[in-house]
Amino acid sequence: MELMILSALQPGCPWHRRPGSESRGPCQPDAARAAKRSRHALEGMTTLLAVFLAALASPLAAQQVHRVDDVRLFYHTEGQHAVDAADGNANGIPDQVEDILTQVRAARMMLVQVLGFPEPLKTERFRAARFIDISFRHKDVLKMNGTAYDELQRYNKPGDPPGTLSIAFTVATSVKAPSNLTPAHEFFHLIQYSTTYFKNRWFLEGTARWSERALGTGDLGPARVLSAWPLPDMRKQEIAAMAYDASEHLWNPLAARFDKNGELPGSPVLKQLQAMTYTDGTPVLKDLRLTGWAFIRDVVLELGQIDDLAFRELAYDRWSEENQRSPKNEAFMWCAIEAVARRHAMQR
Repeated sequence: MELMILSALQPGCPWHRRPGSESRGPCQPDAARAAKRSRHALEGMTTLLAVFLAALASPLAAQQVHRVDDVRLFYHTEGQHAVDAADGNANGIPDQVEDILTQVRAARMMLVQVLGFPEPLKTERFRAARFIDISFRHKDVLKMNGTAYDELQRYNKPGDPPGTLSIAFTVATSVKAPSNLTPAHEFFHLIQYSTTYFKNRWFLEGTARWSERALGTGDLGPARVLSAWPLPDMRKQEIAAMAYDASEHLWNPLAARFDKNGELPGSPVLKQLQAMTYTDGTPVLKDLRLTGWAFIRDVVLELGQIDDLAFRELAYDRWSEENQRSPKNEAFMWCAIEAVARRHAMQR
């Protein structure tokens, strides 16, 4: 299905008209777009994040790998960062490792093939990558259940051709996929990173928290009542100060507003998902409901267009970490969200 991602130009948007310049839409292609994307996608790829380097190298035991197609999970069975060695199906792969890779594969099938979110390895930013690489780190060191990386990585793993690139995330050794949706959450971050440079946390973590229901129980998490839409400026400022809780205060209410059905679209891939199980026999897909998937998908795609305009209008010289998280991005982001909301309101 072809997705319409061009926004309606509205006077309230910061790019509506600049004195002395022509009016232009937020999704109009830029001549330097490809060069800019390529330059910043590769920026810093030769500098490996310390936490991921430590997770992929252990002096205490040889590293092992579990691979299915282009997804690889690197792990140890001894040392501080060792996984649970339980192997109930006696296939030589720890159940914890199998289950996490199964959840990532299921999240990818659901979000990309069933719901139409971008495939990270086929996007302009990450299409040079060959693998999705996952590693483990003890939670006492990682300090969280998982973390995803927004730059291409070059690990020079044994057997990799020179110059092999990956996109990656790390999960804590305490994470057990049958009861924890962290791997799916981190995969959603890869979708976000592959599509837009905006990393304001109210968007980044708020929509990633929403996405957990794609495989989890229930169609939607907690949702506050929206007193008005579009939101007044003061409420926007409050939302912008949030992270995970933005799902409850913004994204879930908007999802419910524009999707009264909450049903997943039927497809052969969905039937495959229904048959997938963890090593303990429990189903990976808990139900057939997810509210607001089309709205959230279209917001992610829209932000992937608007960030080019923000880059020009805000006179950024590069997408530094500071610029990716800057409050200056918010006016552009709100206009994109409101444009998608108008389109979905007309479809109801």
